[in-house]
Amino acid sequence: MTQKQKNKERIFLLILSRYKYLTAFLAGLVSPIAFAPVEWAPLLLLTLAVIFYIWQSSAARQAIRAGLFFGTGIFLGGVYWVYISMHDFGYIPSIFSALLTLLFAVFMGLFPALAGWLSVRFFNVKKNIVFILVMPSVWMLLEWTRSWFFTGFPWLNTGVSQVEWPLSGFAAIGGEYLVGWLLAFSAALLVAGLRAESKQRLLIAGVLAAIWLSGFVLQQKDWGQSVDTPFSVALVQGNISQEIKWDPAYLQQIIAGYLEQTRPHWGTDVIIWPETAVSAFYHRVPEIIENLEQTARKKGSSLLVGIPFRNLQTRQYYNAVLSLGGKRQFYLKRHLVPFGEFIPFQKQLKGLLDLMGLPMSGFSSGADDQPALVAAKYLAGVTICYEIGFNSEVRASLPEAHFLVNVSNNTWFGDSYMPWQQLQMARMRALETDRYVLSSTNNGVSGIVNHRGKIIATSPQFKRHVLTAKVQARKGTTPYVFLGNWPFISVMLVLLVILRLRYRST
Repeated sequence: MTQKQKNKERIFLLILSRYKYLTAFLAGLVSPIAFAPVEWAPLLLLTLAVIFYIWQSSAARQAIRAGLFFGTGIFLGGVYWVYISMHDFGYIPSIFSALLTLLFAVFMGLFPALAGWLSVRFFNVKKNIVFILVMPSVWMLLEWTRSWFFTGFPWLNTGVSQVEWPLSGFAAIGGEYLVGWLLAFSAALLVAGLRAESKQRLLIAGVLAAIWLSGFVLQQKDWGQSVDTPFSVALVQGNISQEIKWDPAYLQQIIAGYLEQTRPHWGTDVIIWPETAVSAFYHRVPEIIENLEQTARKKGSSLLVGIPFRNLQTRQYYNAVLSLGGKRQFYLKRHLVPFGEFIPFQKQLKGLLDLMGLPMSGFSSGADDQPALVAAKYLAGVTICYEIGFNSEVRASLPEAHFLVNVSNNTWFGDSYMPWQQLQMARMRALETDRYVLSSTNNGVSGIVNHRGKIIATSPQFKRHVLTAKVQARKGTTPYVFLGNWPFISVMLVLLVILRLRYRST
């Protein structure tokens, strides 16, 4: 490196240090561009390198502030659609919706903030070997914590951004958290290379090349096996507006519309209607259910239908998927959306919720050990809406399930990034499990993803559409399906304990 290049590098790093909070916020704000629908995945490698550099050159208090700015930027830029949901469809006044969106982003930003503080406060990150191991490990442990804390929110998880890139080859081995760790580790290596000597830089380049090349090789591997020949599927997208969806006066019209779309596709092996396609409780529409079941059996189709279900004995009600045409079964949604399907701390928050006009709701959670649904002669692992973001829950139906199904109603989020982000998470689930994923939505984007995470068909948004394709049932177990997240989490914890004992912060 010439002296001129070194001077330019020093000036850049000086500016980065002087305006660290603004830099951290802007780096976070542009990070969602790495995710769907834009998918400039390498950008996240660079923005992680920026925040890691800021943390390494900061005291603990500065690190927590920089992390908060970075995290707030990520969620403002990537999850802005919660405003649409609250304001346009929850009818919360705009000022409260904007405030809640900001507060939500700040709350989510606490996880990167804590990652920065823990890294700098408890580890000697000035030492390169500690830095390149601690930063990605603490980052991923806090990301994993975010996936379950306060019911969890796994949106914009680092590894998901890499579904099109070589690191995705590691998904079948350790899931999205291993993929995310390897990306964060690569970012830490880039930062370490800034201060390294020439020989060390060559070593760093070699390690990076080995990781990414290994990912590319793993991308070519099939972890499972095909079962029989491909079967036909049809995903029916009704495009029912939220304004009429729950109005009883429109129920017959809505069902008639779905039947009209489905009629040319009877005889297809598996037909899927999206989340709450039948917008009335199961026990209130026995004739509709009976007619659907008889037609499905007569035509030789299996029909999966989104429908709310009420247990008349316990008086609890559920967001559900019903299987018709063979064995009649229910899948009851397990992971509910806070403030959407249930209200946490409802009694304590009642006054505030009344002030903001937030509607009350109270779905119950289904059991964790529900069996896969029978669809045609195969087993379908079913999830509803944002359950697709929780890899441990998708894993629960495996290895028995031959393919995966996710039904959703994305009308709540308008013309935003959310449906594309959800489909991207479905792609990561396909990579982790070596299964096809059928994502059926009310208004798009419906999509069919193969076992290697590639999209083979999508529907247009905001249109009535039936998405058809041939799908391959699969069997077998990936290392991730067999082991889950705990081996990776345990290794990270043990690594951090060793580094804490061996290299204490100064």
